[in-house]
Amino acid sequence: MCASRASERNAREFYDTKQRAVKFYKENGIPERLEEILNSMFYENPPDVYGRLSEHFETLSMPPVIDKITAREVLDSKGQPTVQAEVHCIVKGLEKHVSTVTMASTNTLMENAPIEKKEVDEKERQDFVDAAIQFIQGPINDSVSGGCPANQRGVDESVCGLLEKFKKEKEENDRQEQERAAELASPQPEPVKEEKIISPKGKKKPGSAKSSMVVAEEPKEKLLPGCNAACAVSQAVAIAASKLRKIEPFQHVASLTSAQEQQEVELPLLMVNLLNSGKAYPGKQNLIKELLIIPKPGKTVKESLKQLTAIQLQVSKLVFPKQGVAGSYVNDLGGYCPQFDRPEQLLDLAQEAMTALELTPGEDVFIGINCAAQEFFDMDKGKYEMVQGMLKLADDMIEVYADLINRYPAIIALIDPFKKQDVVQWSKLCERFSEQCFIIGDQAYPRAERMTLEGLGGLRSTAVSLKLQQMTTISNIIDAAKCAQDNDSVVMLTSVLGESPDSFLADLAVGIGARFVKFGAINRGERIAKFNRLLEIEDILSSLDRIRTREEFGFPVIKPPEPEIPPGEEVDTKE
Repeated sequence: MCASRASERNAREFYDTKQRAVKFYKENGIPERLEEILNSMFYENPPDVYGRLSEHFETLSMPPVIDKITAREVLDSKGQPTVQAEVHCIVKGLEKHVSTVTMASTNTLMENAPIEKKEVDEKERQDFVDAAIQFIQGPINDSVSGGCPANQRGVDESVCGLLEKFKKEKEENDRQEQERAAELASPQPEPVKEEKIISPKGKKKPGSAKSSMVVAEEPKEKLLPGCNAACAVSQAVAIAASKLRKIEPFQHVASLTSAQEQQEVELPLLMVNLLNSGKAYPGKQNLIKELLIIPKPGKTVKESLKQLTAIQLQVSKLVFPKQGVAGSYVNDLGGYCPQFDRPEQLLDLAQEAMTALELTPGEDVFIGINCAAQEFFDMDKGKYEMVQGMLKLADDMIEVYADLINRYPAIIALIDPFKKQDVVQWSKLCERFSEQCFIIGDQAYPRAERMTLEGLGGLRSTAVSLKLQQMTTISNIIDAAKCAQDNDSVVMLTSVLGESPDSFLADLAVGIGARFVKFGAINRGERIAKFNRLLEIEDILSSLDRIRTREEFGFPVIKPPEPEIPPGEEVDTKE
């Protein structure tokens, strides 16, 4: 009797289980899905039956979501601390590590900065890295967990929103601390000193001398410690999304810029660092911080790299007999740093190397100059010290550049020829030379995330340099590139001094349609990785027959405004 009841109970439980299974499979449409793929496979006759089944059911699985984001401290190419971020996702029900990104770190100090400033910078850098890791593994992880990695803008806005909230909280705390400190302090009134007017022979009375122009140095922008978390997370999520979508990173970035897939892609032109000089290096000349070499439009990346590498090696051969081994030393950008006393020496050396290789400067290879004018502007005298002891007003600098462009027609790019406050001179230079030379704003413009809010302002240029740094996100770069292009300016994507071995910058440049890339010299592993990635992208696009080549530079032209016609005067159009 007991055995019979147990048997009935087991049969009833088995029947109930079968009914639940039927309901489960029916609710999820499994019989229909199986029938559909099995019928389809019969006619397809795939060589890998189970592989085809796996591919089919993968398309029916739930979309991947971010499970967690982790971070750690690692080193950049200068041996400085930086942030490495990892994205883990739930893929087909399982946690999976998807991407790892090492962030490049920004360096704002010149190489010859005082030790005291460098020590302060080192401490600040460490504070930023520590805070960024805490943000990523705490509130940022909580904010983006469960989100879709393909929603780049949503992730970027969420992270930036958190950082903006923390920034306001910090500013409020700092304000309250300052108020408390002011209340506790008991300032003593300073005694009033009588000013005596002494006018001996040969000296002028106070007020009789002409006042000299003194330009106040712009204060350093105050950033929230840890804001660099935004850049690291944004890159890591972009890489994760491209892997999960099984497409190349540049294709993923391009899909973020436009809803329609581009049929043809134009690869950026290389702007390669060759020689370095200026305030931070030996020699008297300050006008040229970087001398850059640029291939002729229409060449492939492979052809361009071979040609520019040959020039780089030829320069080393020319410098060695004159300055020995020291002349072949390279800086963090990978370029040579021999001693120069005049700007013409850099230009002559570059052109001599080209000629030795039977290349014609201005026809086969071109030259760009990173002036970094803000670095050789004398704040006390209100003038540009282009060479030690040679000071020029902003208007005089226009003639200096005119002379160089006329004597060296190979020059087709000037980067930061003035500090950003000299907006009138920027306009004059553009109006005069934009038909033959790119006038590029780098440090003169705000970072990408501020550019999208503030625009380009009154400063006119024909090209804009963008950098992926600090709290700049992929969405910020995309928006800033569109802002520049809407203002008839081309885009140059630039690397920073503390680069990482990641090659994502090459994909980003292709994805946003940058006209130029400035990764440094064809030297040092972190730079070579990006050039090699461009070669890889070129091969991918060539195999798909999707490369569009540009045969000319296509300078954006800025013309001077038309003269105003006085009221009442008519223009006679008759001949």
